[in-house]
Amino acid sequence: MSKGIFDGLKVCDFMWAAAGPITTKQLSDNGATVVKVESFKHPDSIRLGGPFIDNKPGINRSGFFADFHSSKLGMAVDMSHEDRLDIIRPLVEWADIVADSFRPGTMQKWGLGYEDLKKINPRIIVLSSSLHGATGPWSRHPGYGAQGAALAGIQHMTGWSDRPPATPKGAYSDSVSPRYALTALMAALIHRERTGEGQFVELAQIEATVQLVAPQLLDLQVTGHEAQRSGNRKDGAIQHGVYRCTGDERWIVIECETEIQWRALRETLGAPERLDTARTIGPDSLDEAIAALTAPQDAFELSERLRAAGVPAAVAYKGSDLLEDPILEARDHFWPLHHEEMGTLKYNGPAYRFEKTPTVLRSASPRLGEHTEHVMTDLLGFSEADIAGFRDRGLLG
Repeated sequence: MSKGIFDGLKVCDFMWAAAGPITTKQLSDNGATVVKVESFKHPDSIRLGGPFIDNKPGINRSGFFADFHSSKLGMAVDMSHEDRLDIIRPLVEWADIVADSFRPGTMQKWGLGYEDLKKINPRIIVLSSSLHGATGPWSRHPGYGAQGAALAGIQHMTGWSDRPPATPKGAYSDSVSPRYALTALMAALIHRERTGEGQFVELAQIEATVQLVAPQLLDLQVTGHEAQRSGNRKDGAIQHGVYRCTGDERWIVIECETEIQWRALRETLGAPERLDTARTIGPDSLDEAIAALTAPQDAFELSERLRAAGVPAAVAYKGSDLLEDPILEARDHFWPLHHEEMGTLKYNGPAYRFEKTPTVLRSASPRLGEHTEHVMTDLLGFSEADIAGFRDRGLLG
């Protein structure tokens, strides 16, 4: 079997929640040895977030946590212990990368700031991801993804014009920033390969998310037009919306940008004159007319007929649809991995395919401290007596 593209790369991973672990998952799933370090007195908070397998909460039962931590090793250390560096220092010496997503100042408090780390390992690359970044007046302010999306301008543009701003599903900046973090990290690795120098890479999740609204910011500066909430409408489109179909929470997305698509839509829905009249009256009337025609129809069947007619359309999938989608199945997107407590679950695979170095999800997410002894002995060279001594001192979970 071909080795992953990051085979041989060693990562000391202090990332937590979502923004950080999504970044290091791309490394672990592609061959890197990623050791997730958690404080067993204060484990990753996302372990406490559902959904939980069988709806039974538990520190090792979160599907939310699981999907971000495939192919990683997990070790549990008391990071509040005064002797924590007795374990962490050898881990830093071993690593190529140290990554964290804590509030700036946390790593320094533990004696693990960049200046400390490069004294331990001069070639170390440090990636630090936080909501507001490591500098600036809000650098030490705690933050979360929904707050980040609001401060990046996303919420103001999301929703309907006659209602308050809406919040996109999930912690939006947590989903955006890992893509920039991974790119920056790869650039730092290339730099080190050429020069032998490590470096500190810091990322502000808000600034990463602002990149999404670059077209709207440019429009504002050039024309003075400020983007506003417009529901499901799309500028320049004849029609663009989401409409209910028959069944439990079944919806279809339909868009027409050209007159050819419009004619195909009106013929496929079978009420050309009614739709022409509604279009003349205005977009609200058109949405109502289309919704009345889609309501009694099966979303999947209607989607197929519309696409066959040349109309852009798709079913608004539920999560359960994704797990059974024939296209994703044909591309082997989901990887079934066995977890000792949760059983076999489908994990998200990559959105890309390497021809020469294919991605392999090697293992399910680690239980808290599952690989502590393996990391201590096989990677760091500690003896069984050393480990027993650390446990006696309360350092290991």
